[in-house]
Amino acid sequence: MSDEQYLRYAAQIATATVGEHGQQALARAQVTVVGLGGLGCAAAHYLAGAGIGRLTLLDADVVQLSNLQRQTLYSTADVGHAKADCAAKRLAAVNPTISLQAMQQRVTAANVCQLLSGSDLVLDCTDNLASRYLINDQCYALGIPLLSAAAEGMNGQLLCLHPQHAHGCYQCLYPSGVQQSAACERVGVVGAVVGMMGTLQALQAVKVLTGTEVEWGKLFLFDGLNLSWQSLNLPRSVQCPRCGGNDGN
Repeated sequence: MSDEQYLRYAAQIATATVGEHGQQALARAQVTVVGLGGLGCAAAHYLAGAGIGRLTLLDADVVQLSNLQRQTLYSTADVGHAKADCAAKRLAAVNPTISLQAMQQRVTAANVCQLLSGSDLVLDCTDNLASRYLINDQCYALGIPLLSAAAEGMNGQLLCLHPQHAHGCYQCLYPSGVQQSAACERVGVVGAVVGMMGTLQALQAVKVLTGTEVEWGKLFLFDGLNLSWQSLNLPRSVQCPRCGGNDGN
């Protein structure tokens, strides 16, 4: 690493968890963030700062005024502009040494394989079950670890999935046909809760990419009103169309 890189990442390199070898691993990593709302903004910001070598940013939407309460990569001047482009511009200012790819696309059955292929890690920061199912299924098929988060009201959840481990997947947790949650604007969400869950996605990403132990197949539930946590194991469902009946070892 150059002297500038040592200086930029000095605080992170000084930790026993990352160190110089871990920092080099981050620089080699390719991470895809799907969804640049409140979760994706927080996660992508910290991943860029951490020195992820290549960061792909996926979102088909444009910035709206109602987004600014929780989507911290955007400003009022960005309203009406593509989220992916605005996020990439902001992150390039944060860390010009990393590679950023902004893609104004929505994940579909036709493009999900192409969009996620080559990723070392995927962060699902979307807000609808259709996209989450597609991302879950493709990560499982490609063998890519997946970090999925969500937030609603004062509550949040974080799910860490790895196709090579014998635990459930997103479809085990939310079987096809369950009612979808409403968008944040309709159901309500506190911006700080979304930001915290996205930040935890980034933390788990750094751990995964530096070889630090992660509890795969765990669902972490956060109650922001009482500042309490609960964790649950996610077993495989034999009825799951994606992973049911597979050993995953």
